[in-house]
Amino acid sequence: MTPKTKIFLITKDQDMVSQIDAVARNGSPIEVDQVLPDTGRIDKYLETSGVCAGIVDIDPDPQAALEDLESMVRDNPHLCTIVISENMNQELILSAMLAGARHFLQKGSIHEQLSGVMARLLTHTGVKQRTGSVLTVFSASGGCGATTIALNLANELRLKTSKGVLVIDLDRCYGAASAFLDIKSEYGIDDVLTYEGKIDKHLIQSSSCAYKEDFHILLSSAGKSNKTEKGWGSQGLSDVLHACRLAYGYTVVDAPRMDEQTVKMLSELSDFTIVVFQLTLKDLKFARSIIKMFKDLGLSEDKIIPLANRYTKSRFGKSGSLISIDDSRRVLGADNVVSICSDWPNAEKSLNVAKPLADAAPRSAMRKDLQKLVDRIQSHSDE
Repeated sequence: MTPKTKIFLITKDQDMVSQIDAVARNGSPIEVDQVLPDTGRIDKYLETSGVCAGIVDIDPDPQAALEDLESMVRDNPHLCTIVISENMNQELILSAMLAGARHFLQKGSIHEQLSGVMARLLTHTGVKQRTGSVLTVFSASGGCGATTIALNLANELRLKTSKGVLVIDLDRCYGAASAFLDIKSEYGIDDVLTYEGKIDKHLIQSSSCAYKEDFHILLSSAGKSNKTEKGWGSQGLSDVLHACRLAYGYTVVDAPRMDEQTVKMLSELSDFTIVVFQLTLKDLKFARSIIKMFKDLGLSEDKIIPLANRYTKSRFGKSGSLISIDDSRRVLGADNVVSICSDWPNAEKSLNVAKPLADAAPRSAMRKDLQKLVDRIQSHSDE
């Protein structure tokens, strides 16, 4: 599910704040990120937030407010702004347009018109936040290699696109990302999700561990130096992933052992959902139930990637497993099953030296399969 476009609201009218919040919660394409009393701090806010659309209340002094709007738009020509006022006449509308507003709404029509107007403006002007992609890796069973896939997939995306990547380890039992790369951190995803202030990209970056300059990891409580575990619900994940989109080109979420509510939320907030399984009856059973859930939620099939891990072939080209890839496609009802070959020696080498395959075994067959997956993800992202 594509996140709502975050906007700013400039007003001193608390009733307007409540009305616009109510509209935003009722199926609107927007979400109010910040309410400001005037344009005094707008430049700093726009620079740090990445938000590029907003609503400006020009009451009670329209002339002064429109002068401030003109200055704001001149300094930030990419802005998409809607002006609102109690009064509406041709002269005021013309002044607003000359100041750089994209639309003018009378306050009495906010409930009926704001959502439609904002949706049209965001569509036709192409205004949207500069956001990265989120990929969530689910596992059909413990030990199927989902963390290995998540970490190496993130690294290959980093190398292929030259964009910064973040891995979020939601495994509160084992914290496998920490063990895989031999890293520790004082802070992690639990600290972000239980933070009482605003969750933004700066909080994400300061809480993550920098494995490389452009490869960061938000560790689980099991992988932190301080292993005190705090409770958290799934609702905060929406704010976290939105902030991650603003900070990184790709965010890969390693999500084993999640409850059904969290699985649903993560799938709806992700651009791609990857279900990792091995070619066993038990794994296929769980993978099928997860994929069915995603389809029932209305997720596009090309965004659901079933991934058969540790796939082996005999020298005659036949499957080395009792269940073939074709069998898995029939069981899962999916024609787009991806296979990652079994490559134990190189996978073990990667784990022993605490490095991704690109560093530990750059020519490994497993890495080649992961690179094909990256190409596939990129091709769908560009559509």
